[in-house]
Amino acid sequence: MASPRRTVDFIPCRARYHLVRVLIHNRRWSPGVGRACRDRKGRRAFTLIELLVVIAIIAILAALLLPSLSRAKTAALSTRCKSNLHQVGLALSMYRIDHRVFPHTVDANTTNTWFTAILPDLARSTNILKCPTFKGQWPMEESIVWSFGNAYMRGPTGPDKVVGVSYGYNGFGIGSVNKTLWYENLGLGFVVSPGQEVPQVAEDRVAAPSDLIAVADSMPQPGYLQYFSFLLSISSVPTKDRHNGGANVLFADGHAASERNPRLVEDTEANRRRWNVDHQPHPEVSF
Repeated sequence: MASPRRTVDFIPCRARYHLVRVLIHNRRWSPGVGRACRDRKGRRAFTLIELLVVIAIIAILAALLLPSLSRAKTAALSTRCKSNLHQVGLALSMYRIDHRVFPHTVDANTTNTWFTAILPDLARSTNILKCPTFKGQWPMEESIVWSFGNAYMRGPTGPDKVVGVSYGYNGFGIGSVNKTLWYENLGLGFVVSPGQEVPQVAEDRVAAPSDLIAVADSMPQPGYLQYFSFLLSISSVPTKDRHNGGANVLFADGHAASERNPRLVEDTEANRRRWNVDHQPHPEVSF
């Protein structure tokens, strides 16, 4: 006759509980008998405790790895964005070489925005002008609406929609915080109305190209947080959702860099200089 230890070891787990009670009642149970649950073919099976331990370990590993994977994905998208801006910088340089001036932000006389003006130098591909982290509702080609000779952002179709374009242009410099000083043209280009004659900014007016902001991640329009404008305004702030609280910036000499959002719009002399073609802080402009 088989021993109780050998018999219990090969009984399925579902029946073991009742068998153990019988053996204890008949005083034929000894410690250690049938410690390992086995299936009907004699293979060792997981106990509930072992299964819970495995699940806990998997959960801990997932909690440790997922933030790292998310940061790696965000960094990869930011790298793609900076690559886009580098290409935009090359196109802007070619435009400047051809015309000896920078494009206006909007020119109603030619029905151009700054980005459509450089499209020929981008092989007319709009893909370069799309940041992979920007979730605008409309394709870039449909984001601008011309009405009575002026360019407007196409509106959202619902309160949960975002509209606009990926990148904004430093058209007015530090003057963009105060509309009364836009006429000083501290940036790279005006918004020109139909019939208005405004000279474009000559390349030799830029005092410090390596320290002049030219293009950056677009910012929400003040008062219209769903609208991401093609014109940079330092009275606004880039959204923290784009690059984990950072922004990618293209400078007038063609190099692109990443920096934290507060650094881009802080009211310091060094930052003020970066917005103006003459590289002066212009303290007379209220921030």
